[in-house]
Amino acid sequence: MSTVRSILVTGANQGLGMNTAHQLGTSKNVLVFMGSRKLAAAEEARAKWESEIDPSSSVVPVQLDITDATSIKNAHDFIEKHLKEKNLTGLDVLINNAALGVPSFAETYAVNVIGTAAITEAIRPLMNNNGAILNISSTLGSLDWHTQRPPPPLFPAYSSSKSALNSLTLQWAIEEEEKKSGIRVISICPGFNATNLNNYTGTMSPSEGCQVMVKAALAKEGKSGVFINKDGDVKW
Repeated sequence: MSTVRSILVTGANQGLGMNTAHQLGTSKNVLVFMGSRKLAAAEEARAKWESEIDPSSSVVPVQLDITDATSIKNAHDFIEKHLKEKNLTGLDVLINNAALGVPSFAETYAVNVIGTAAITEAIRPLMNNNGAILNISSTLGSLDWHTQRPPPPLFPAYSSSKSALNSLTLQWAIEEEEKKSGIRVISICPGFNATNLNNYTGTMSPSEGCQVMVKAALAKEGKSGVFINKDGDVKW
């Protein structure tokens, strides 16, 4: 069994995705595929902390636009080829981090739901048993919170897209359970981080917020079909 943990992070050229790729890269025996719509953006981001990557690990930029079928196929083929070159049997972890937070339902769902489903469907055949699919969600996607008063801030397109993503988490978790693959599927809320998604109005640094994502990616076991944040379970 390989000691190297292979991980694909989507939307990894900035914000939470970039910090996740960075922190994973500083861990031992990790291969990180750093997905980015613009390959140059990922390469520029990595260059800033390349010297901090652990000698036993590597961070590999990959052009990936999860709304583009050709880009998804090319990324799949690139990842498959790279894994074979490294004598790795497959991918251990998929971190569905790429997201959009604009008022448009069509644009938001194209990335947060349809694109996420498309990349997951494409990458799933490459995944090793006992790995993990980590869907980066938000407490704003919690239906329970929307029943509380005072209500949460209202962002209909974004919040409902994360509710849909949470639904996919539960359905994919059941699918993996039925396949007996051992693949965990979980939703993670990393908190309100200052990123481009919210025009940097967040109250947390993404280098802090990503830690729950990094921990889940490196974990070899745990529950599936759960919604968590750094403090534990989040109500659906």
